[in-house]
Amino acid sequence: MTSANNGLRIDGLAMNFGGVFVFDDVTIDIPPGKVTACIGPNGAGKTTIINIVCGVFAPRAGEIFVDGVKLAGVRPFDTVRHGLCRSFQDVRIFPFLTALENILVAMPGQSGENLLGLFTPGARAQERANREKARLLLQTVALEGAAGRPAGELPFGQQKLVSLLRAVATGARVLLLDEPAAGVEIDLIPRVVDLIRALAKAEGRATFLVEHNIDLVREVADHVCVLQGGRIIASGAAEHVLGDETVIREYLGRVYNA
Repeated sequence: MTSANNGLRIDGLAMNFGGVFVFDDVTIDIPPGKVTACIGPNGAGKTTIINIVCGVFAPRAGEIFVDGVKLAGVRPFDTVRHGLCRSFQDVRIFPFLTALENILVAMPGQSGENLLGLFTPGARAQERANREKARLLLQTVALEGAAGRPAGELPFGQQKLVSLLRAVATGARVLLLDEPAAGVEIDLIPRVVDLIRALAKAEGRATFLVEHNIDLVREVADHVCVLQGGRIIASGAAEHVLGDETVIREYLGRVYNA
């Protein structure tokens, strides 16, 4: 893999499940330092795109490129090695580990990954640094007070945020965020907005966002594509796409015609 950070390119993707058509000829560029949102109705195939990128499904046609290198045969558990990480619509946590520990397990290069590493002089210092980084991540979404609580005891929305932070903690250059605001308490959504902005703008990560919360999309997305009826019906700068008459008529509704 090249060290250059060119982001993610989804090129000519087509998918069906047996005789059920999902989409055809979907092409999306997710450049570093930008948030690219994909919106559309339930069943349009937005999450399927993420699953294909992560190797859960094999597409009927199309190719995936990360940093200009074709991705082929990637297994879901190996995606981080290729610079990608994803979050899920539902909650995927270790319920008996604390919120802090759930984030720590995702951090690469830990001393515990190698038995000999436990006895190196820098092992304790690295562990302290990782814990501090995990605490800072919890602070970004106002969950520092939950650091020592078992994650399974937290409300659903807070568990969802812990899952999101765990994906962030991998250090992946490309983040695939599947409805990160779904189920999150409304007062914490601004924190989600700030976190996504920081990941893209400050850290230069290529961020692909699937989201039904259009207000959040308006806040964070640089580019938006609309997937409906098996094809991309609009794609471009967020303000242009979300103001497009076809998009408003077919998906958003007149309430968004501002």
